Amino acid sequence: MVNEFLNDTKNYNIFSYDDYKKSSLILKLKKIELLNEYYNLTIKKIKKLPVFIDFDGVILDTMREAKILLEKNHNLNLETSNRDNKIEQEIISNFFKTLDWNYLLNETKEINESIKFLKLIKESKIYNPTIYSAVNSFYEAKQKHNYIEDKVHNINHQFVMAHTPKICEDKNSILIDDDNFNLDNWKGYPIHFDSTIKSIYPNINDLGELYYLFYCYNNTFYIGNNLKNEYRKIKIKK
Repeated sequence: MVNEFLNDTKNYNIFSYDDYKKSSLILKLKKIELLNEYYNLTIKKIKKLPVFIDFDGVILDTMREAKILLEKNHNLNLETSNRDNKIEQEIISNFFKTLDWNYLLNETKEINESIKFLKLIKESKIYNPTIYSAVNSFYEAKQKHNYIEDKVHNINHQFVMAHTPKICEDKNSILIDDDNFNLDNWKGYPIHFDSTIKSIYPNINDLGELYYLFYCYNNTFYIGNNLKNEYRKIKIKK
């Protein structure tokens, strides 16, 4: 079994970030699965690195669907709406507060196999993931809670009211988010999701890239090569 595993790590070239980014999503998932096995074999005990993962725009493309519904039902474009127009902003606010999130969550497409990646991250020996989502209402939080529990059972998750900065309690924690507002206020390690949106922060397009930006050796976390100029080495003892 060990020899077979070692052959797989070599054949799949699991330690090359450049090779990973050129791979299909199916192959990427296989590589992350092998990296999980690698860390399980090589690490006995370590304090896991906290990873907070945004929901809308990272796990599901809910905002895209919501914008379509807003324009269809109220003839308003969220991107071009007048922020100084109180009537428009009240319509938008009420729209999100009364949105049928049960319908939306079940109709929205998953982003780049995010659920499968989340399951692998949850099983990892080096990462402690939490889904960290902004919500507009208790109903939205309840529906997201139900969805998360159904798809990735027993994973940490927490909610913050929309337009409120996400709080960072651990300077060694990572936030993966598509909203620069949240990243600007994060005191740990902000990682931007979705390269089609401009950001000053390091960018990823699937959750598996986390394994190449932050990796573990001898019970110490290190920053990947493309982040060396931006972040310090993380030192978390076991």
